[in-house]
Amino acid sequence: MDEQELRFLTLDWFLYDLSEESSETVASKEFPPGDRDEPLDGYIRHQKIQDSQMVQIDFSGEKSKEVKSLQELAKIQQTIRDYSNNYSNKSDKTSLGKLGSSWLVWGQLMSENQSPLSLAQAICQQLKFEETSPNWQVDLFAEGPLLGATLYELWCPPQGQGEGESYHLLICLFDSLWRKEALQKRVGYLLKHCQYLFLYRHKVVWAFQQSRHLRESLQKPSRLVPQVTNQSLALLEQSTVNLTELQDHLRENLKVLARYATQINYLQEQRYPIEINLENYRQRVLKLATLSAENSPKPLGEKAGECQGQGSSLLFDKFSQFAQDKYLRQIEGDYSSLSPGLLIVENSIKAVESLNQIEQTRSDRRLNTTLTIASVGVATSAVVATVVVAEPPQNRHQLEFQITTIVGSLIVGGLMSILAWKLLDWNRK
Repeated sequence: MDEQELRFLTLDWFLYDLSEESSETVASKEFPPGDRDEPLDGYIRHQKIQDSQMVQIDFSGEKSKEVKSLQELAKIQQTIRDYSNNYSNKSDKTSLGKLGSSWLVWGQLMSENQSPLSLAQAICQQLKFEETSPNWQVDLFAEGPLLGATLYELWCPPQGQGEGESYHLLICLFDSLWRKEALQKRVGYLLKHCQYLFLYRHKVVWAFQQSRHLRESLQKPSRLVPQVTNQSLALLEQSTVNLTELQDHLRENLKVLARYATQINYLQEQRYPIEINLENYRQRVLKLATLSAENSPKPLGEKAGECQGQGSSLLFDKFSQFAQDKYLRQIEGDYSSLSPGLLIVENSIKAVESLNQIEQTRSDRRLNTTLTIASVGVATSAVVATVVVAEPPQNRHQLEFQITTIVGSLIVGGLMSILAWKLLDWNRK
């Protein structure tokens, strides 16, 4: 027996995307026969789950071979990739797995002498992902018992804006003691729960990556905060203010505030899908832990399945704790650090608005004063002209009299305007 062989060696690829359709439908079909004489063992499953859709591609190579070498994994993975590309080209979508994807390798040990750890490490050496290969020392995220098997979880989370190296891989190696019927039952449990666990997990990671994009988009408006504040202070310190310039500055500030407030609000909203999907994830982990406890052999001196149930719960709960400690705290920290900038811009706008109102009031008051003074002068001139014209002197020429009357009325009107301005200024003081 080759130490690098497993019974029923199978590779599953779960790909997830958001979907506007909310109905839960399932469509499955057998894996295409290909060019080989031997029929291929596998299937493609398309399922809509809540607001998302999943495509699961399951493949284990030739049906006639129950025992397979780990060396075949690279070929199995490439076959899955080739079919995935063909499937996505035929569908309306241009690509699959925009929300996220997970790989699951499972098989059964040939004997109790085989080491699950050594086999899992050998499996990692056979697999390659889009931009990276598994690194056991760095990427091993969790390990533990599950449904009478040993499970290893490797994860390279997306960095920064979600680009670059990232993958999620589960390796599940069932004990050699299980008969084929019992093994099939446990594999069915595993696949059913994993499709939900992976979905909730990818939704959490996706929401966090959205928050990173929002955080990046906030860099530009956050850098405008000191500039806006300094400009506002400069305007407030001026002895004379140009009302048009002040209003233009206020308009620009309002644009910055609107953009800043909207992005910060979106950033804060990313907490909610993370919290909701983490709760769904935890509930699914509890169901799987209970199922694992009920379907595991009874260890000597313990209640039936107690160790298996606790192990699987701790195994998957590690991601919950990671997301709680890193993702949610990061978003809360970003929101706390960026919110003061929003308050500064709001206060700056309020100060500029107050200055604008003061200057507008001053402008209106000056206009009213000017109109009042002008009205007094015009009215006085009109009265004087009317009185003089009513009794014109008889010993003067008509044209000379009219010119003298106009000049005199203007002089009297001007004097009354000056007097009115003095009186209004004295009253204002």
